[in-house]
Amino acid sequence: MGCFTFVAMIFIASTFAGGANTFFASRTGNEWLTLASCFIVISTGFYVPSLIYDNKKIALWLQTLIHMLIGTAVYLFTAHFVGWMKGGLGTTVVYISLALVAAGAFWSVFMSISKIQAKKINEKIKEKQQGE
Repeated sequence: MGCFTFVAMIFIASTFAGGANTFFASRTGNEWLTLASCFIVISTGFYVPSLIYDNKKIALWLQTLIHMLIGTAVYLFTAHFVGWMKGGLGTTVVYISLALVAAGAFWSVFMSISKIQAKKINEKIKEKQQGE
């Protein structure tokens, strides 16, 4: 998913930057390789911990917390390592806060969707049980 996002970003950004030649000229080859490597590391950092969802013995909230903490830590470490987070402690706190807000928003949307689907499934099960 991270690699797909990277490629999609290249296509979208080059469209808004006045074309591919203008967009690609804005960075060196090393910068492009670093950016691509970061996307691979970050996507792996979020994908590997998502395997925890296969373990049904752990509560969903704890699975989500483990997944997001590891993924966010990988993201923040990568961002710091390549210099995306410039500034002191205050700037880092802002970045962490933004990451937590974004993660919380995505989690809220997907949990809401899951609850709605579960409610519909439970209603259909009740209907079938009453019909028997």
